[in-house]
Amino acid sequence: MQDDSFSRSIYYIGMAVIGYSIAGYLILRWLRVDPAILFPPCRLYQRTGYYCMGCGGTRALRLFFQGHWIRSFYYHPAVDVAMLFLCVFLPSNTLEVLTRGRIRGLRIRPVHLWILTGIMVVQWVIKNGVFFFTGVNLI
Repeated sequence: MQDDSFSRSIYYIGMAVIGYSIAGYLILRWLRVDPAILFPPCRLYQRTGYYCMGCGGTRALRLFFQGHWIRSFYYHPAVDVAMLFLCVFLPSNTLEVLTRGRIRGLRIRPVHLWILTGIMVVQWVIKNGVFFFTGVNLI
């Protein structure tokens, strides 16, 4: 039962994020605001030259939606993994809500979030390790 409530919470959060993102996008388009103003450069990277765990995430998300999945994976692999999972999770749970449980949606367990966190940590260690030992910036 705990997995059901956890999944349901993630479902509602995901749907809210999609709704707010669409509304925000439409407002920015209507006001003709440059989205770059809302996403300043990473302070950690600016001050130290090292990447934070989120560095490359915005570019990866943009590339994902443009259909450049390999390039998106290069910038931030957790974005592709999360988006592919959500592309199955959200519609399946919407069907569950619409059919009142006759069709069961995909479940998210806390272990899935730990796996996603592990992917983020590994990519962060690799990118900063390459920079530390070779001086080469990967993104």
